[in-house]
Amino acid sequence: MKSNPTTRETSRADLTPQRRRRLYASLVRDPRVQSVLGPELSLSKPATYWTATQRPAACLALVAPLMVLYEVGLAWAAGGDASNELRAGADAWIRVVLGWAGLRDRWFAPLLLTLVLAAWQAVDRRNWRVRGRWLLGMIGEGCLLGVVLVGAGRLLDLGFDRVERGAMFLDVETARASALWLGFLGAGLYEEALFRLALVPIVYGLARALYTPKVIAVTLAMTGSGLLFALAHHVGAPGEAFTWFAFIFRWLAGVYFAAVFVIRGFGVAVAAHIAYDLLVGGLGWHF
Repeated sequence: MKSNPTTRETSRADLTPQRRRRLYASLVRDPRVQSVLGPELSLSKPATYWTATQRPAACLALVAPLMVLYEVGLAWAAGGDASNELRAGADAWIRVVLGWAGLRDRWFAPLLLTLVLAAWQAVDRRNWRVRGRWLLGMIGEGCLLGVVLVGAGRLLDLGFDRVERGAMFLDVETARASALWLGFLGAGLYEEALFRLALVPIVYGLARALYTPKVIAVTLAMTGSGLLFALAHHVGAPGEAFTWFAFIFRWLAGVYFAAVFVIRGFGVAVAAHIAYDLLVGGLGWHF
């Protein structure tokens, strides 16, 4: 028997938002539906700001323009040749590894990060929709979290009798302004990509493979990645002279950014890192 189009349209109109929510709730509790869809069912819930901004799609929408701005800015500052001399340390390290594979074009690193986030989103199988107000919220969160880290650094400063500022922050007066600001941008992007997006899941996965409880595995991943983050600033050609204040602060900052990454996602961690670098290194802002 054919259905009546008028009746079908009337039934759709009767589904008010309240009735739709009740229908959805009943479907969620239905064992037959759960047996077919399983955990995938929860992924169809309307996205909130908190959950949507953790998704790789939102992170990619935030960092993609920053990667383009960074590369274009480097090309402009270097007169068309974005050499590794102006690149942030983590960015230069990533490009050395890519160079071993013969991938030397300057766009391979941002392309790789884009593919990682896009593949993560595809595997996640949730909505790709990104709202502009979510991105503004992520930027606001990053600024707020950057301010919190500035305050934490000031508190740590009070615990030291002597603090060698030159070992902690880049001297604005002795660096080209363009290279300075681009360095902050590159550090926020690629240090978070290397030490948080890549290293935290690796350490966590290794710990879980050894049957480590989840809480301990997460703690090891955050503290371990933070330790390597701190040590990385004192090795290699651009490495800084070792001071306890710089080392301890960077270790704590690495743990802080790792916690932001775990709780709020990659995009907010990048925003917080860039905001902190700009506030302290670019604007010289201290409490």
